[in-house]
Amino acid sequence: MTKSYYLLPDDENYVSKAELKKEEKELQAFAEQLVNLGKSQKKQLSASDELQAAFLLADKISKKPDALRRHMQFITKQLKDEDLDKLRAEYDRIMSPNLVSDKAMKKLEKLREKLLKNGDEAINEIVALHPTIERQKMRQLVRQAKKEVEKEQPGKNYKELFQYLKTETAS
Repeated sequence: MTKSYYLLPDDENYVSKAELKKEEKELQAFAEQLVNLGKSQKKQLSASDELQAAFLLADKISKKPDALRRHMQFITKQLKDEDLDKLRAEYDRIMSPNLVSDKAMKKLEKLREKLLKNGDEAINEIVALHPTIERQKMRQLVRQAKKEVEKEQPGKNYKELFQYLKTETAS
């Protein structure tokens, strides 16, 4: 197999050495980010067993700079065989868990607004999706929250509806 940088620049598979080096540096930086994660966070990654073992060894030799530098090169090489998109997505999820919870909260807020707007029709949809929800309690909370919103004083029931949705749709 001919290496991609031995091809002529006008070939479709040509990759310059500069591009290869840039990709290698990005991969090394990502490898360092992964190694700097905590032990429990590394276990959450869907990395291969070899890569998980490499992470453990990196933790052991973290006090020896030369050994760690060589080992980081090995980890970078191992990363080339991994699903990088999946690993990056998992890394992002680990580093910013608030994004996930913010999306979930916005989804629940939209659901609450839908309930207040559509009433029984929306309640039936939600009960169909989440059979653990008590229809009677949901109807009561929606009715009382509507009254509060009409008075322009969203309070206890408005918040309680949100909490109820949060606990029942999460399970």
